[in-house]
Amino acid sequence: MRFLLDENFPLQLQRRLTEAGLESEHIITLGRRGMPDSEIVARLAAEDDLVFVTQDTEFEDVELGVAKVIISRVPQSLPVRARVEIWFTALQTFLIERPAGQLFDLFPTGEIVGWEIRRIDTSDASDDPGT
Repeated sequence: MRFLLDENFPLQLQRRLTEAGLESEHIITLGRRGMPDSEIVARLAAEDDLVFVTQDTEFEDVELGVAKVIISRVPQSLPVRARVEIWFTALQTFLIERPAGQLFDLFPTGEIVGWEIRRIDTSDASDDPGT
């Protein structure tokens, strides 16, 4: 499993992951600053082992297929060093535990929690308002 870090993460996080032997890429070091979300989603769809780590909540609404996305809820008001430590530890744990699911929140505690995505089946809905 590899991580793709969005441009809104400090480069120190990628360096820390790499130094620990974890595979990661950063949008900025790829020379793709400003990369459209549609291109990120296409890459995620094409690479099964890639996990996108972002702070952008618009990825909550993206149809992911088999892709994995972790949305960080760690406040920007924390010092960079503290945020990097939280993210680093959480991502290490994520690799060890390999939780099922596609969309995850990463909380300030370092806990990563999967979303329970429920699909509503409206095909059985009746047109009769009395039912």
